[in-house]
Amino acid sequence: METAISKKENTAMDYLGYALYAFGGLGIEILLMMLETNLWGISNNQWTISQNLIHWTVTCLIWGVLAFLLLKQIPKQRPKIKKGNAGAAGLIILVSIVYTTYVWNGLKPIIEFTNNGLFKFVVQYVYYACESILILLIIVFGQMFFEKMVGRKSHLPAGSIILALTWGLIHILTQGISTGVYACIQACLFGFVYLALNKRIAISYVAIAFMFML
Repeated sequence: METAISKKENTAMDYLGYALYAFGGLGIEILLMMLETNLWGISNNQWTISQNLIHWTVTCLIWGVLAFLLLKQIPKQRPKIKKGNAGAAGLIILVSIVYTTYVWNGLKPIIEFTNNGLFKFVVQYVYYACESILILLIIVFGQMFFEKMVGRKSHLPAGSIILALTWGLIHILTQGISTGVYACIQACLFGFVYLALNKRIAISYVAIAFMFML
């Protein structure tokens, strides 16, 4: 006789743990960078194109495996996006691009292309695309953690807060206050666009990656 095995329902702390796993995945890059710096005997700002390529490739592979495992913990849903919500998301994306352009004193991709050249530019933007997945997952699981805690759906951008306290804070500690403040503000915008898009994972990823790259 067949026995039905019910899958354990995730708790609020499970979702918080998944968010921290995603953040930990981002943190692995720091450990990898330390290992490579010792291996090559030079600081990361002196790496050659091939050394940067190795670093970005290994980092993206690690992030990709982690993202694949974490995505399995998200219930499959396809909620509808209302026209008003789509308009709000478009406005948030525009604010993000304008803000990034102001902080960078010009369009970010143009500046990075000018500074890095075509090959390094392309590889780096693939790296940004991979990083965007984990950024989204921190928001998703942070939001799910909060909603599980309060027992209902919420329009409070809890995912943004979790992202700002993890990804944003680490930028303050590693790259200074100005970069950290920029990351925290972007974290809020990423979370707002996720809610505006009614928590649709795929389209939210596209929006956040677009905001992150531009």
